[in-house]
Amino acid sequence: MLKQKLDNKTVGAKGSSKVRFLILGGILSLGAGLTFAGYQYLGNSPPAESTASLISVSKDALDLSITASGTIRPIQEVKISPKQTGLVKRLYVQQGQRVKKGDLIALMDDSNLIGQVESARSAMELAQANYDKLLRGNRPQEIKEAEAQVDKAEDGVTFATKAYNRAVSMVRSKKAELLRDKVNAQRMVKLAREGAVSDQDRLNAVTVESVASISLDQAKQELSQAESSVEQARAELETLKQRLSLLQAGSREEDIRAARHAVSQARGQLKFLSSQLNDCRIKAPFNGVISQKYADEGAIVAPTTAAATTSATSSSIVALAGELEMVASVSETDMAHLRVGQTTRIIANAYPDRQFTGKVVLIAPAAVVTQNVTTFEVHSTIEDDREGLLMSGMNVKAEFLAGQLPDVLTVPAVCIISEKGKTGVLVPDENGNPQFKKVRIGRTAGNKTRILSGLKDGDQVFLSLTEEQLAEHGYEGAKWGRGGKSVRRKMGLPRGR
Repeated sequence: MLKQKLDNKTVGAKGSSKVRFLILGGILSLGAGLTFAGYQYLGNSPPAESTASLISVSKDALDLSITASGTIRPIQEVKISPKQTGLVKRLYVQQGQRVKKGDLIALMDDSNLIGQVESARSAMELAQANYDKLLRGNRPQEIKEAEAQVDKAEDGVTFATKAYNRAVSMVRSKKAELLRDKVNAQRMVKLAREGAVSDQDRLNAVTVESVASISLDQAKQELSQAESSVEQARAELETLKQRLSLLQAGSREEDIRAARHAVSQARGQLKFLSSQLNDCRIKAPFNGVISQKYADEGAIVAPTTAAATTSATSSSIVALAGELEMVASVSETDMAHLRVGQTTRIIANAYPDRQFTGKVVLIAPAAVVTQNVTTFEVHSTIEDDREGLLMSGMNVKAEFLAGQLPDVLTVPAVCIISEKGKTGVLVPDENGNPQFKKVRIGRTAGNKTRILSGLKDGDQVFLSLTEEQLAEHGYEGAKWGRGGKSVRRKMGLPRGR
């Protein structure tokens, strides 16, 4: 029994060893097969980079762009102050709050002015009553002369009105003639284009239209003169009627004149005080954001005192900043390519992964010279900052799209390689291995670089190789990317042609 168990264990051990041997043999065979296949792939097949990393050189449109550093600034920025020194009674805004034009920002103390306005209104009403009292009759002879003058002035108004009506009719007639001649000219132009009439007929029709337009302008001018004559005649009639009324009132003209002057003076004083009362209501002059707050409720604001921080006495209540714009400093060498209306791409340092867009609205007519470097300020709108991410004072990078170079030979910028101080690309040789070829490059826009010479349309180049692959093919120390940067950085040189 014991022997049988030992024999069974021996047999089991042998069987297990046999299984392990078979498994090991299979693994070794598989490894040998993979090794052989790898040898076949590496030894007899073309290098992986000769196919998987090859691209064809092609012609494409190349964007022309100008880059510059800039800042975010408000288009308008003012410190809002009262016209007169006073106490801030109410403050309706806080720093960072958006306001619209006409919104109430603050209310100055107006208690004294309210009383002064009421007194001035009473004084004006008293002066008006005295003036009305003096408007009573005068001597019969003077009244008759005044009545005759009024009758004559009424005749003048009638004559001027008739002349005005004739001028109105003339303008209507000239408009109808112009419309008729314009339609005829358009018809003749079309017929001339189709060859149905001669160019002389077309020219005659256009000339007739032009003459009709000039006649209409002359008629409008005469209408304007006639209208002025009517207004003048009516004004003269009104003056004479007022004089007649004064004469009929019976008071002396100098007394009435003095009373009228008193009314005007009282009305002016009321208007002045009402304006001061209205100035106590401080309103926003334009849409914007409250960028600073200099005064609190209860503070005295005196416009002649310098403002720095919130204090008991300040020269301003708040600072209001309007809509934002981007202002970039562009080198004078790039100014020939800039135009108002060009699209601007804006990337803020605070949001490097976010691109904003705008349009060039202003190019400064005068240069700014700093340390012998000449630049021009270029102003651009900001059109798509709906979240309000950009803030005044932020630094940005601006890219102005100045057009395109159509149908030029380009390669990806990462294909450019620097080898022993020479610029070129890697092209496949007859065996598919990378071979350095010198090229002359131009402008880089985005990820594309223009090839000026050294390649032609349809040529193949390597997109990129690792540093180890470069060394394997004898290009140790060569750098990918425009500017000779490392394989992983792939940065760009300054712009070329």
